[in-house]
Amino acid sequence: MENDLKKTQSRLGGVAVRALAIFGFLAIIIVGMWGSVQVARGIPNAFSSFASAIVSFTSIFVPAGEKIALSAPSLTINSSEPFVLSWTHEKKSIEGSYTFRYNCADGVSFMSASTTVYCNVPFNFTHSSNQITLTPLSTNNRFVDVQVFIDFTPNGANRPTVTGQTTFTIQNTGNATSPGTLTPTTPVTTTPTPTTPVVTTPRPVTAGPTQTQVYPINGGVGVSNPNGYVDLTARILEIGVVDKSSGVFTASSTPSRTNTRIAVRFAVENIGTKTSPEFDFNAVLPTLPANIFSAPLQQALAPGDRIEFTVGFDSFDASKPDGLFVVNIDPAGRINERNKDNNIVRYTITTR
Repeated sequence: MENDLKKTQSRLGGVAVRALAIFGFLAIIIVGMWGSVQVARGIPNAFSSFASAIVSFTSIFVPAGEKIALSAPSLTINSSEPFVLSWTHEKKSIEGSYTFRYNCADGVSFMSASTTVYCNVPFNFTHSSNQITLTPLSTNNRFVDVQVFIDFTPNGANRPTVTGQTTFTIQNTGNATSPGTLTPTTPVTTTPTPTTPVVTTPRPVTAGPTQTQVYPINGGVGVSNPNGYVDLTARILEIGVVDKSSGVFTASSTPSRTNTRIAVRFAVENIGTKTSPEFDFNAVLPTLPANIFSAPLQQALAPGDRIEFTVGFDSFDASKPDGLFVVNIDPAGRINERNKDNNIVRYTITTR
């Protein structure tokens, strides 16, 4: 009898242990499912927060030695007389558009066809042949110097990357007196003294071989020296805001943080003498929560080449008026450079 009681108690104990184990297992499953639901709810918020902070990233490659050279029939032009301003674009690497502009000068304006071109305002025009016909107008009874520009903006960009410039002298021929004009005087007639000509026999000359030597311009910018060095440097170009619908960048020294997308334009350039390998960079953004944008690998840069980047972001930390933007080129330090100190640039963004 006593043995049967012990066996019964043993069985009941085993059942109780198994029951507790089952209940514990179910509790773990329930807690795990609840935790998974909470994590699942939190993850979209985390990703949406990061996505809202990084909303735009663009880059424009500018090769070394890219330039625009302007030309005209003469650097002295007459008021009210049309002339053709043309240009060549050397080392052009991407298609884009050109605009004309000029600095303000007293009493000076330009016309293109029947359209008035205002000073310090970029003027868009059709430029299929890299030229524009302009008519200078001057109300001054004198000579006036005016500086003119042709800006090139690549497709997909909203800022010029290359600019050509020259200076014209506009003269109002109706009343102006040419500079350096001498007052006419009565000519003095003199009788030359005759001399006996000396006759010499020319010595035959034999032409030598043609010699040609090619010299690199700009100190060999863009030419990689295999025994040279790589030196990537970063610099801030400007700050501003990016329109959320059009993506157009507008520069501003104190951008508004209310309902705007703050953006930073900066350049990475190889100021060394050897072509760099592909590179990446990190950008620390003054957002809430704080985010670090890691750029994908960028193309190699020959000496003098640069890439201009624009990084725009929402969620600016509104708890303080200023925010620190930091760019770090080659953050892992895998590129062998002569100088690493110029790989990091910091800029304090002051908002309003």
